[in-house]
Amino acid sequence: PSASILFMDIVEFTPWCASGTAQYIMSTLNLLYKYFDDSLAQRKTLTKIKCIGDCYMAAGGIFSELNQPAVHARETVEFGLSSIENVRRINQEKNEKLQIRVGINTGGPLVAGVLGTEKPTFEILGPPINIAQQMEHNGVPMQVHISRSVYELIYGGSIKIKERGQIEIKQGKVITYLID
Repeated sequence: PSASILFMDIVEFTPWCASGTAQYIMSTLNLLYKYFDDSLAQRKTLTKIKCIGDCYMAAGGIFSELNQPAVHARETVEFGLSSIENVRRINQEKNEKLQIRVGINTGGPLVAGVLGTEKPTFEILGPPINIAQQMEHNGVPMQVHISRSVYELIYGGSIKIKERGQIEIKQGKVITYLID
Protein backbone atom coordinates (compact mmCIF):
# COMPACT_ATOMS: atom_id res chain seq x y z
CA PRO A 1 0.00 0.00 0.00
CA SER A 2 2.89 2.42 0.64
CA ALA A 3 6.64 2.57 0.03
CA SER A 4 9.45 5.12 0.10
CA ILE A 5 11.34 5.27 -3.19
CA LEU A 6 14.88 6.63 -3.52
CA PHE A 7 16.81 7.52 -6.65
CA MET A 8 20.47 8.59 -6.62
CA ASP A 9 22.45 9.76 -9.59
CA ILE A 10 26.04 10.96 -10.04
CA VAL A 11 26.21 14.60 -11.18
CA GLU A 12 28.13 15.09 -14.47
CA PHE A 13 28.61 11.34 -14.84
CA THR A 14 29.35 11.31 -18.58
CA PRO A 15 32.27 13.81 -18.40
CA TRP A 16 33.63 11.97 -15.36
CA CYS A 17 33.56 8.68 -17.30
CA ALA A 18 35.49 10.30 -20.13
CA SER A 19 38.17 11.53 -17.71
CA GLY A 20 39.39 8.08 -16.60
CA THR A 21 40.14 4.59 -17.78
CA ALA A 22 37.37 2.01 -17.93
CA GLN A 23 39.08 0.03 -15.17
CA TYR A 24 39.28 3.09 -12.88
CA ILE A 25 35.66 4.13 -13.52
CA MET A 26 34.33 0.61 -12.89
CA SER A 27 36.45 0.03 -9.77
CA THR A 28 35.42 3.42 -8.33
CA LEU A 29 31.72 2.78 -9.05
CA ASN A 30 32.01 -0.73 -7.62
CA LEU A 31 33.52 0.61 -4.39
CA LEU A 32 30.90 3.37 -4.16
CA TYR A 33 28.05 0.89 -4.69
CA LYS A 34 29.61 -1.43 -2.11
CA TYR A 35 29.49 1.43 0.42
CA PHE A 36 25.88 2.15 -0.57
CA ASP A 37 24.93 -1.55 -0.25
CA ASP A 38 26.62 -1.82 3.17
CA SER A 39 24.72 1.23 4.40
CA LEU A 40 21.44 -0.03 2.95
CA ALA A 41 21.87 -3.40 4.70
CA GLN A 42 21.84 -1.61 8.08
CA ARG A 43 18.26 -0.45 7.51
CA LYS A 44 15.75 -3.28 7.84
CA THR A 45 12.94 -1.78 5.76
CA LEU A 46 15.12 -1.00 2.71
CA THR A 47 15.65 -3.06 -0.43
CA LYS A 48 17.97 -2.30 -3.34
CA ILE A 49 15.91 -2.40 -6.51
CA LYS A 50 18.57 -1.92 -9.19
CA CYS A 51 21.45 0.07 -10.59
CA ILE A 52 21.43 1.37 -14.12
CA GLY A 53 24.80 2.92 -14.86
CA ASP A 54 25.21 5.69 -12.31
CA CYS A 55 21.58 5.52 -11.11
CA TYR A 56 20.95 3.64 -7.85
CA MET A 57 17.36 2.82 -6.91
CA ALA A 58 16.11 1.56 -3.54
CA ALA A 59 12.77 1.28 -1.78
CA GLY A 60 11.67 1.17 1.82
CA GLY A 61 8.71 -0.80 3.07
CA ILE A 62 8.02 -3.07 0.11
CA PHE A 63 8.69 -6.29 2.04
CA SER A 64 7.56 -5.13 5.49
CA GLU A 65 4.82 -7.20 7.09
CA LEU A 66 3.37 -4.07 8.70
CA ASN A 67 2.93 -0.95 6.61
CA GLN A 68 4.73 1.77 8.59
CA PRO A 69 5.27 4.73 6.24
CA ALA A 70 6.89 6.93 8.90
CA VAL A 71 9.48 4.20 9.59
CA HIS A 72 10.42 3.48 5.98
CA ALA A 73 10.39 7.20 5.07
CA ARG A 74 12.84 7.99 7.90
CA GLU A 75 15.10 5.03 7.06
CA THR A 76 15.13 6.00 3.39
CA VAL A 77 16.12 9.60 4.24
CA GLU A 78 18.82 8.31 6.61
CA PHE A 79 20.13 6.10 3.82
CA GLY A 80 20.23 9.09 1.45
CA LEU A 81 22.23 11.09 4.00
CA SER A 82 24.65 8.21 4.57
CA SER A 83 25.08 7.86 0.80
CA ILE A 84 26.20 11.48 0.59
CA GLU A 85 28.74 10.75 3.34
CA ASN A 86 29.91 7.70 1.37
CA VAL A 87 30.49 9.90 -1.69
CA ARG A 88 32.59 12.22 0.49
CA ARG A 89 34.51 9.15 1.69
CA ILE A 90 35.20 8.03 -1.90
CA ASN A 91 36.30 11.57 -2.79
CA GLN A 92 38.80 11.56 0.05
CA GLU A 93 40.07 8.04 -0.64
CA LYS A 94 40.43 8.55 -4.40
CA ASN A 95 41.07 12.30 -4.59
CA GLU A 96 37.83 12.78 -6.54
CA LYS A 97 35.14 15.46 -6.65
CA LEU A 98 32.09 13.30 -7.23
CA GLN A 99 28.64 14.56 -6.26
CA ILE A 100 25.25 12.85 -6.20
CA ARG A 101 21.65 14.00 -6.30
CA VAL A 102 19.24 12.13 -4.02
CA GLY A 103 15.46 12.19 -4.47
CA ILE A 104 12.85 10.50 -2.28
CA ASN A 105 9.07 10.14 -2.40
CA THR A 106 6.66 8.10 -0.29
CA GLY A 107 3.33 6.90 -1.58
CA GLY A 108 1.29 4.07 -2.91
CA PRO A 109 -0.05 1.80 -3.98
CA LEU A 110 2.78 -0.01 -5.74
CA VAL A 111 2.99 -3.30 -7.56
CA ALA A 112 6.13 -5.42 -7.28
CA GLY A 113 7.27 -8.58 -8.98
CA VAL A 114 9.69 -10.35 -11.28
CA LEU A 115 9.39 -9.60 -14.99
CA GLY A 116 10.91 -11.56 -17.86
CA THR A 117 12.06 -15.12 -18.32
CA GLU A 118 15.51 -15.08 -19.95
CA LYS A 119 17.00 -12.37 -17.73
CA PRO A 120 14.34 -11.78 -15.10
CA THR A 121 14.45 -8.57 -13.07
CA PHE A 122 12.65 -7.48 -9.95
CA GLU A 123 10.58 -4.38 -10.66
CA ILE A 124 8.35 -2.01 -8.75
CA LEU A 125 5.68 -0.04 -10.56
CA GLY A 126 3.42 2.84 -9.59
CA PRO A 127 2.98 6.62 -9.56
CA PRO A 128 5.17 7.24 -6.46
CA ILE A 129 8.20 6.08 -8.46
CA ASN A 130 7.83 8.85 -11.04
CA ILE A 131 7.72 11.52 -8.36
CA ALA A 132 10.81 10.08 -6.63
CA GLN A 133 12.63 10.19 -9.96
CA GLN A 134 11.59 13.82 -10.41
CA MET A 135 12.88 14.61 -6.89
CA GLU A 136 16.27 13.25 -7.94
CA HIS A 137 16.25 14.89 -11.37
CA ASN A 138 15.42 18.31 -9.90
CA GLY A 139 17.54 17.83 -6.79
CA VAL A 140 20.46 19.79 -5.42
CA PRO A 141 23.88 18.08 -5.52
CA MET A 142 24.92 16.54 -2.18
CA GLN A 143 21.53 17.14 -0.56
CA VAL A 144 18.51 14.91 -0.04
CA HIS A 145 15.48 16.29 -1.90
CA ILE A 146 12.11 15.08 -0.61
CA SER A 147 8.48 15.38 -1.58
CA ARG A 148 5.73 16.77 0.63
CA SER A 149 4.58 13.25 1.53
CA VAL A 150 8.02 12.38 2.95
CA TYR A 151 8.15 15.70 4.80
CA GLU A 152 4.79 15.00 6.46
CA LEU A 153 6.02 11.59 7.66
CA ILE A 154 9.39 12.64 9.11
CA TYR A 155 8.70 16.21 10.30
CA GLY A 156 9.22 16.75 14.02
CA GLY A 157 11.93 14.13 14.44
CA SER A 158 15.67 14.64 14.70
CA ILE A 159 16.11 15.27 10.97
CA LYS A 160 16.38 18.97 10.09
CA ILE A 161 14.31 19.96 7.08
CA LYS A 162 14.07 23.22 5.15
CA GLU A 163 11.47 24.12 2.58
CA ARG A 164 12.91 24.45 -0.90
CA GLY A 165 9.78 26.06 -2.26
CA GLN A 166 7.76 25.35 -5.34
CA ILE A 167 9.35 23.60 -8.31
CA GLU A 168 8.00 22.41 -11.63
CA ILE A 169 8.05 18.65 -12.21
CA LYS A 170 6.36 16.54 -14.90
CA GLN A 171 3.31 16.14 -12.67
CA GLY A 172 2.97 19.95 -12.18
CA LYS A 173 4.09 22.45 -9.57
CA VAL A 174 4.87 21.02 -6.14
CA ILE A 175 6.43 22.25 -2.90
CA THR A 176 9.52 20.25 -1.98
CA TYR A 177 12.03 20.14 0.85
CA LEU A 178 15.73 19.62 1.44
CA ILE A 179 17.28 17.80 4.36
CA ASP A 180 19.51 20.31 6.11
